[in-house]
Amino acid sequence: MSNIRHRKPTTTTSTEAAANVVVNVDDSPPSVSDCESWERSFDDGNHTNGHDDDDDDDISSNPSPNSSAAPPAAPTSTSTTISSLDQFLSTYCTFSARTFTTDQGLKVLQWSLWALSYMTKSNQRNKHLSPSLRKLYLELSFTRYVLRFYGFLQSLEGYRSGSWAGGGAWKNPLIPKIAKYVLAGSMLFYYPLEHVAYIGWQVPQLVPRVNANKFSAISCWFWTVYIVGDFWMNCLKWKELKMKMSDLGERMLTGRTKRGADGGDANDEKENTVAELQNEVLTIRKSIRHIKLQLTRCLLFILPCINWSLPNWATDPLLDEGPLNGLMLAEAYTSVYQSLCSMR
Repeated sequence: MSNIRHRKPTTTTSTEAAANVVVNVDDSPPSVSDCESWERSFDDGNHTNGHDDDDDDDISSNPSPNSSAAPPAAPTSTSTTISSLDQFLSTYCTFSARTFTTDQGLKVLQWSLWALSYMTKSNQRNKHLSPSLRKLYLELSFTRYVLRFYGFLQSLEGYRSGSWAGGGAWKNPLIPKIAKYVLAGSMLFYYPLEHVAYIGWQVPQLVPRVNANKFSAISCWFWTVYIVGDFWMNCLKWKELKMKMSDLGERMLTGRTKRGADGGDANDEKENTVAELQNEVLTIRKSIRHIKLQLTRCLLFILPCINWSLPNWATDPLLDEGPLNGLMLAEAYTSVYQSLCSMR
């Protein structure tokens, strides 16, 4: 459900040197739950936005029998429309209530702080600005490591239930297999390795034989497997949805052609059928938009995750800090946009 995740900017600063640790600023795999729950929620008509399917999330979409039986209240002169501020606060509360989207918000802040630090390195008026921003960025990266302690059991649930396929009605049998064995399976190894790396960086005295950088690189092998599997699975989904869209278009065209030949009640019934098909087309379009954004995120991820999978990623990285973290910054904003689109 996820997520679908992100990894680590690797340049060592004076702050890091003081702590004698090479920081591997990590990003969780892309929307582990978001690959699955979002689409499953859309299919069910409940927009839980891609991670937690708690009962609290479904209150608005599943009213109680008593509330549905009550007659609508008569309009009064004091009734007001929802203000823009209230709409923003409502979206914010929904976004921040889930572990997955909370991590996305921290990710945007993390990489934005890096960008500001990177752009202010040559600031001569305030020489403390760039190092201070960088320190905050590194602190946020470790905060996100802590959130990853939720990931293993979520991955185990996805592996046992197959829920990460999303939707539950895919015709291609490869989709649920990829979700279970490639996505969830890879994360069952990724998260424990990340935990070991985190402990190795934070309290090296407790695990003196642990090479945190090496464990982090190994975890990224599994993260790379996840990214490739996620891209593959979403390509298959996109292909199946396009075929479904084409079929719906033909059915709508047939319904409009036959509508004029019948009269009265028959025409009304066909009108309702066409309207239902149009609603289904809109739902599929939303699903395709989500898949396109997911594929974009995978493409933004692939070079960073290969970079951090290499044995000497901390001392001899494949990519320089600018392009490496720039890709992570672009992915961070794309992921938040994807989640906000899912809420609409």
